[in-house]
Amino acid sequence: MNKREILYNLRRKNLKLNYEIICKKSTGSTNDDAKNIISEKNLIIIARKQTAGKGRYGRSFYSENTGGLYFTIKINQNNIKIKTEDITFFPLIAAVSVSQAVFDLYGIELLIKWPNDLLYKTAGGYKKICGILTEASINSKIISYIIVGIGLNVNNNITDFPDDIKNTASSLKIISNNNNNNKNKKYDLADILCETVNIFTQLLYLPRELLIEEYKKRLVTGIDISFSQDGVLLKGKSAGITQSGNLIARLENGEETIIRSGEINFI
Repeated sequence: MNKREILYNLRRKNLKLNYEIICKKSTGSTNDDAKNIISEKNLIIIARKQTAGKGRYGRSFYSENTGGLYFTIKINQNNIKIKTEDITFFPLIAAVSVSQAVFDLYGIELLIKWPNDLLYKTAGGYKKICGILTEASINSKIISYIIVGIGLNVNNNITDFPDDIKNTASSLKIISNNNNNNKNKKYDLADILCETVNIFTQLLYLPRELLIEEYKKRLVTGIDISFSQDGVLLKGKSAGITQSGNLIARLENGEETIIRSGEINFI
C-alpha cells in the first residue's frame, strides 16, 4: 500500500473532493497527525501500525499489528460547508462507508452498534471488527475541520490481539477462516481504503434522510442493552434511531427514551 497506488485508484473513482495522501510505516495516532498538520487540503493519513491508537472517551485502540487498516480522513471547512449540526452525522457516514465497502468488495456483512462500532455476527455473539473516532475543531461555533479515524481489523490473526480483547475482536481474515471460505485469504488494504473513501465522499453529499435509511439497514436493533442516563443505569432494547441519528431505546417498562450521547453495552 503506497501513495502512488492509492492516488491512482482514487482518481479513477472521480471523487467530488480531492485528498492529499500521507503514508507512514508507523505513527502514534493518525488522528493526532491530522490535527498537527496545518493544511487547507483534505487529508488521508494512513499508517501500517499505530503505537498509541485512540478510541472513544480516551480509551486506547489496539492497532500495533500491521494486519489492520488504520487511517484518518480530514475534511477542511474551506472544501465543503460543514454546519455544527452536521458533526453528529460523520460517525454514521464513516460506519456506513466501511460496512458498504467491505460488503461490495467481499460480500461480508458488517453490522453497526450505535453509534459507529462495526460488528460481525457469529453463533456465539457479536465480534468487533472496526472502531471509529470522530473529532472536530470548533472555534466560536465555527468548524475548522472534522477528522474521522478508522481502524479496521483486516488480515489480523486471533493471536495478534491482546488477551483482553481476543474473545470480543475479530478480523476479515478470521471470518473467512472460520467460514472455510477463501481460507487464509489475504485482503488488499488499498482496495478497502479506496472504496471506503469513495463511499464516504459520496455520502457527504447524500441528503441526511437517505443516509439515515442506509444506516438503519445495518443497525443492530432488538438486542438487550444497558446505558447510563443522567447518572442512572438503565436497561432496555435498542429500537432504532431518530432522523438526527440519536438512538431510540425501549425501556423495560415499555417507555421509549432517546440516547443522544454516551455509549451502550450489549447484555
